[in-house]
Amino acid sequence: MPLDERNISVMNFHYVRHTMDRFLRDVCDAGVSRIELWAAAPHFYLGDKTLADARILGRKVRGMGLDIVAFTPEQCIYPINISAKEPELRDRSLRYFLDSMEFAIECGAPALLVTAGGGYRDEPAEEALARCVDSMGILCDRARKLGIDLWMESLPDSFANIVRSAQEIRALMDKLASPALYGVYDVAGAVMTHETPEDYFTHLAGRVAHVHFTDSDASGSHLAWGDGNIDLDKLVAYLRSQNYEGSLTVELTNWKYNVDPTPPFKQCVEAMRKALGPSRG
Repeated sequence: MPLDERNISVMNFHYVRHTMDRFLRDVCDAGVSRIELWAAAPHFYLGDKTLADARILGRKVRGMGLDIVAFTPEQCIYPINISAKEPELRDRSLRYFLDSMEFAIECGAPALLVTAGGGYRDEPAEEALARCVDSMGILCDRARKLGIDLWMESLPDSFANIVRSAQEIRALMDKLASPALYGVYDVAGAVMTHETPEDYFTHLAGRVAHVHFTDSDASGSHLAWGDGNIDLDKLVAYLRSQNYEGSLTVELTNWKYNVDPTPPFKQCVEAMRKALGPSRG
């Protein structure tokens, strides 16, 4: 299905100071039918929830006419690092993602978003990468058995010292050779790592499953469309030229949007609808 307004998705990250019900109501009021679930407190933190809670949430969301396109547990703030040197931290992180797969399935999400974590900066990065490959091998094997996809997003150098670019995602994919593993193109994240859309769709040709779709400034801040300097029409045209047909998730991580999240959300949807055009089916 060629890109149109039906590909618009939104994440609940910038609703962190508001209820999940407020978020879902805004999504429905905007006529958007897809969400990416940021699984974190206060909305849906695994440590506070059960699989039954996940089933209830999935039924509720579907009953509102919404699809969960991905289950994205918080993994940059909490002590989660699948490449950690400490066995107890690495094991806890593995359990976190293994549990997340089960929660994703119960919610009805077809994919789980993961990041690689990293190692100490005063030790060889190759050691952390080896631990990452080992951990991701376990996660990929489990994902295949469960029938769920893993979507790997790179992190900038300020967050990690491995898997920081499209090229490094590709290298990890080559090491694992798992059909369950795909890449994520984060528009603002790529600005932080000085990459272009072409970098992602070249290195990850045929394996870009998802896009975090926000405006950005030169620093890589995740901004509402119109608040940064990304050429939205040009970007949409490029994604279409690559036959990308996945979701375009609004992921607003700049804290300035948290106080009143509805206006920037509507701003994004209006700009994206204008650039994408109406649905064709």
